[in-house]
Amino acid sequence: MSEATRPPRSRLSRLAPFLVLIGGFALFTWLSGGPPAPEPQGPPASAAPTPRSSAETAQATEFLSAAIRAAGLGVITGGADVRPPLPPQYNDLPRVVVRGASANDPLGIPLLAVVFPDATSAAIAAPEIAAYLVLPATLVLVPPDASFTLRRSGSLLIIFQRTPSADPDPSAAESLLTVLSTLGEEIPLPR
Repeated sequence: MSEATRPPRSRLSRLAPFLVLIGGFALFTWLSGGPPAPEPQGPPASAAPTPRSSAETAQATEFLSAAIRAAGLGVITGGADVRPPLPPQYNDLPRVVVRGASANDPLGIPLLAVVFPDATSAAIAAPEIAAYLVLPATLVLVPPDASFTLRRSGSLLIIFQRTPSADPDPSAAESLLTVLSTLGEEIPLPR
């Protein structure tokens, strides 16, 4: 028996499957919007605007830390960003978050200060923010039993959100509320 000889394949017929594969990858990349974006370099930036100066940061941090210490809680200055529901025109304002930790709540209760350029702009914005916090559209963003406390001291607007059903340490939250009631000016929430 003699073996049948295969006719030699042309160079193009040997490359055809590879060319189709490469063309398919190119077409898929083009249709999907190109190659993936490069990984960002350096640490991720916080979404929170930062105060305009280190003195402003130190002042706000010390004010909140003093309130937390007066309530008998430990001070935590780092941690996750806290975004209270604010009217859109105030979302770009810098804010400082300090947490009050207790034995029952080691993560801490967040206490937030929105830093305004001056006391006058804080006084003008405070009633607007108070009204915004009780709008039905805003209340869907927080748990049903959440309540807010607003205080103004100079150019700082202090916001404390308490959710009794989620408080790991209710007595710590109560003592912080007691201390807050002595600081600055109360901004009443409309009912």
